[in-house]
Amino acid sequence: MKRLQKYIVIFGTAMLCVGFSACSKQPDFDAQSYVKSSLDAEYHREYADYANLMEISEEDVKKQVEEDFNESIRQQFTSSDNITEEEIAAYTEKMAEVKKLAKYKVQDEKKDEDGNYTVSIKVEPSNVFQTLQQSSVEVGKEKIAQGMKETDPGVFASVLTESVQKSIDKNSYGAPVTVTVKVEKNHSGTYELSETERSKLETAMFPTTE
Repeated sequence: MKRLQKYIVIFGTAMLCVGFSACSKQPDFDAQSYVKSSLDAEYHREYADYANLMEISEEDVKKQVEEDFNESIRQQFTSSDNITEEEIAAYTEKMAEVKKLAKYKVQDEKKDEDGNYTVSIKVEPSNVFQTLQQSSVEVGKEKIAQGMKETDPGVFASVLTESVQKSIDKNSYGAPVTVTVKVEKNHSGTYELSETERSKLETAMFPTTE
């Protein structure tokens, strides 16, 4: 199962951030509220504050978040023919559980002379991905003991999903770190937390190495 375990780690850690539309051009723009509400929607599936800030329905926010996340997961399996649609859906739900482990506290904001913002976020790093390789080894041994091979139907998906669940069950948090992200105006003049800034934050919340 060693080759399979290598794929587990690659797939498991490729969570990908969901892209959010920029906030409105309002003169009293609150960068802290924007960052917190967008993170709450993306990671904890709490949509009310972001919907209120953007003046759209919670249903629309939910649809955007879930469709973008589902698509990001699906793209990981474009060249894989040993997993079914149902198995991808089960894995997607498992990764949504991982995202809910995100632990953060938006602290303060600073506005620069160009009208852009820097927002400080206190993060407690989850070790869910740091234990994934060991989890996949443990699950792989269990499958072998049951007489299964990595080429058997359903084995890839079950090892993938069960490994992630095992790491969720063992999850713990490291010492808090402070991450600063930039909220800047994009080409259309609206504020946005870019994909680069979101990736930086996600790397701090879910590190892949000790």
